[in-house]
Amino acid sequence: MADQAIWELTDLAAATTDDLLVSVDDPGGTPVTKKLSLANFATALTLTNVVVQTKTVGSGTYTPTSGMKKVLAIAVGAGGGGAAGLATDSAGGGGGAGGTVIRLLTAAQIGVSKAYVVGAKGLGLTSGQAVTAGTATTLDAAGALMSAGGGGAGTAGAQTGTLGSSVAGGTGGTAANGDLNIPGNAGGRGVTYSGTAGCGGHGGESVLGFGGATPGVDTAGAVGTGYGSGGAGGHASGTTDRNGGNGADGILYLIEFI
Repeated sequence: MADQAIWELTDLAAATTDDLLVSVDDPGGTPVTKKLSLANFATALTLTNVVVQTKTVGSGTYTPTSGMKKVLAIAVGAGGGGAAGLATDSAGGGGGAGGTVIRLLTAAQIGVSKAYVVGAKGLGLTSGQAVTAGTATTLDAAGALMSAGGGGAGTAGAQTGTLGSSVAGGTGGTAANGDLNIPGNAGGRGVTYSGTAGCGGHGGESVLGFGGATPGVDTAGAVGTGYGSGGAGGHASGTTDRNGGNGADGILYLIEFI
């Protein structure tokens, strides 16, 4: 062929399997019907729209938008609550942040629909309620497609605790079944320095939220911000309890490619 002139080449009477742009539009057909048409080629490559679905706290069913080819899903577990400073010389640990899972899913993996759960924030410890952990954000039964764990609760400081003592912050949430699995940041330790000085632990940070900041002396813990962050612990140097801050709720953010 290298020594042939262009006018010496002959047309093929029928398509062959080594033709350029052979595709699998019709795997059971002949090579002619398998050839990729320009219309099918354009359809396969064209992105016509991007749609966002946002799921907040609670459970439900994710139904993809008609024509969805793939969806980039971002799941963040809820942050844990910070513990309180209880009465004299006490500091509470900060709540841990929820984990984050990021995954690109196909229409086939989602199917007609998938169940989801978005985690609820953990509550900060007060004199009237127990500190609680954040809960998980999941997609599909038991998080088979995505599972972003909630952050743990901070540990309460002992009332009239030992000077120079500290208590642990909550653990960071787990992350599983994604293309990217990012565990949550642990909450900070609550520390008592003296009979009047100390600080509650800071809240853990998530990928999408800042934890409650370390409070000042004899101050309640700040709440977590954004999504999935932990609340700060409180510090008490007098007879009044100083509450821990609440964590932040989780989120399920779905970017659909149509």
